[in-house]
Amino acid sequence: MSSSTLDRDVHADTQATWQSLLERIPYARHLGLEVQHSGTRVQVHLPYRDALIGNIMLPAVHGGAIGGLIEITARIAAQSRDARARRPRILDCNVDYLRSARARSTYAAAEIVRQGRRTTLVHVSCWQDRASTPVAHGRVQLLFETVPNGKTREQQ
Repeated sequence: MSSSTLDRDVHADTQATWQSLLERIPYARHLGLEVQHSGTRVQVHLPYRDALIGNIMLPAVHGGAIGGLIEITARIAAQSRDARARRPRILDCNVDYLRSARARSTYAAAEIVRQGRRTTLVHVSCWQDRASTPVAHGRVQLLFETVPNGKTREQQ
């Protein structure tokens, strides 16, 4: 098997894992979030629809939809890297809105800054036309549950 075929298979598995995690989050389903593969990374796609408009004068996507995209992208990125498949809780989330998100599809990609046993810090960037011109950045700190025997509540 060639390395490009192996890379494609790994990316397809990662994309399938992320999509499976997205489907378990009701707000992700409400937003219509989809996982896409782009180059060497997995990204989350927020397809545009009129219901997402917050400012009808521009028109611009509501900041809450962008914030939700950032939080959910961070959660699935962290959860997909957790060996015990625990569901993280958000400890802290800071969003920097850099420019208006116009009435079009928006994308997000996550970078794990630090992953420890209990907490994970994730940086998420959102863009529309080009990743080099983001509409928002987010820093999300997540907490993974720990229980005495190493099992999560769902596994007990």
